[in-house]
Amino acid sequence: YLLKTRKPARVLEVGTAIGYSALFMRYCLPETSKITTIEKVEMRLVEARKNLEKFDKTGQIELLEGDAVEVLQQLCGEGNTYDFIFMDAAKGQYLNFLPNVITLLEPGGVLISDNVLHDRDVLESRYAVTRRDRTIHARMREYLYTLMHHDKLETICLSEGDGMTISTRMEDDENEK
Repeated sequence: YLLKTRKPARVLEVGTAIGYSALFMRYCLPETSKITTIEKVEMRLVEARKNLEKFDKTGQIELLEGDAVEVLQQLCGEGNTYDFIFMDAAKGQYLNFLPNVITLLEPGGVLISDNVLHDRDVLESRYAVTRRDRTIHARMREYLYTLMHHDKLETICLSEGDGMTISTRMEDDENEK
């Protein structure tokens, strides 16, 4: 819905996996739109390359290899900006990605953060979840708090399934320009 109605010209995906989401987004966008997607896990990169080669006949999708924090810093350094960013990478790293993601997101642009509630377990008491999940849940709670209270973002959290947030980057204040 958001892709079809907003028709972003430049989309960034953090976390390609096998390329399914990038390909799905491509089918929802005009042919003039470009998608840049980031992945670091070699096994996923192999599958993503195969899928993009087979199904991205228009060449709208650019696959960048590497650690998302480093690639995001590089994209910022190059002055890139995006109208729409989809985060679906290592959940415990979302907070580390956020400063660069906000820099890359155009004012008025949309940030989707996927799987933020981890099957709604993030909403539970830290003692109600398994010990191994406590750290990632604490990080995700901190990420959600940061999104909800960030002065450059207006955010809503959808609680269905694994949950997602939809954030819009607010227009820059005249004093910041």
